[in-house]
Amino acid sequence: MPTALRPLPIWVLPGVALLGAFAGILFAGPVGAAFAPATLHYIVPPLLFEAAWNLDLAAVRRAWRPVAILVLPGVAIAALCVAGVLLLLAFPWPLAWTVGAALSATDPVAVIAFARSVGAPPNLVAIVEAESLFNDAFAVALVRASNLVLSVVAALLGAAVGDLLGRIASWLRVRRPFSLWALSVLGVYTVAVAADAFGGSGIVAVVTLGTFMRTRIERTLDSATLDGAEAYWRWAAVALNFVLFAWMGASFNLLDARSALIGAGAVVLALAAARLITTMGLLRVLPELDAARRRFIATASVRGALSLALIFTIDVHLPGAQSARAIVFVAVLVTMLVGTLALPRSARRLLAPRP
Repeated sequence: MPTALRPLPIWVLPGVALLGAFAGILFAGPVGAAFAPATLHYIVPPLLFEAAWNLDLAAVRRAWRPVAILVLPGVAIAALCVAGVLLLLAFPWPLAWTVGAALSATDPVAVIAFARSVGAPPNLVAIVEAESLFNDAFAVALVRASNLVLSVVAALLGAAVGDLLGRIASWLRVRRPFSLWALSVLGVYTVAVAADAFGGSGIVAVVTLGTFMRTRIERTLDSATLDGAEAYWRWAAVALNFVLFAWMGASFNLLDARSALIGAGAVVLALAAARLITTMGLLRVLPELDAARRRFIATASVRGALSLALIFTIDVHLPGAQSARAIVFVAVLVTMLVGTLALPRSARRLLAPRP
């Protein structure tokens, strides 16, 4: 979906994440640990809505084959690789699998911001955008063992509410970007809470809400209103990322730093290996993706908000839980920093004239 807004510079989200983490570590204490479990219900839904709001459904339909490979076997391979490494580090299997599933999904906010800031071709942006949104839902299902039927009901709920809110915005002829943004915020928390209440996936409901609401209102509302609402969502996403990383930093025990660095290093290598298996191996069957395009997709492997939120759902009193949280925290920051360095280089190679 075209937008007049300029992409955020690639350094903004990593900078916000590091600043939030540092602030959280400085003020670490029981407050951060107490509120951390709320992230999956109050922080992640608006972040995913912001990403779904900008999803180009037409481009996703054209790129369904690579998206399906990245979302289904791609997530499973990443989860298994990370879980296998953690087993070698003496973590119990349930905890190792939870960490692997939490880190298996790329972060939509970071991936979309990174991909757009380097000027990647729209078809590749659509692939990594769709991957980051859909694999989030798959990762949540792996962690929480979500019921498939209830997840489908949650998707239908999100689609119905999104279409309804789009109709309301069109009927009211909303012209103030803030009013449109406030209406969408109301929808986000309504469908997330409702889906979670009957055991469905609030993540799935919010993603379908964003795509259906945008599809409905873009037929009637002017582009200035849509871009204004998108600007509100963009800066809300930046602020929420700061809060999330601050909460994580507040829960981080500096005594776990050494083991976290070792474990995170091993986990990041496992994620890189899994990504190479998927992109340079499985995606080779698709003739439309040459080596340069597959390399770009491989570097769009940034983790973020959902990984942190899912690891917060672990009972902190379980053996190894504190170490697992610290490993995920460090691994997410490392993938952000690596993505900041690797994606621009990959994009330059992709866009360079070929002899």
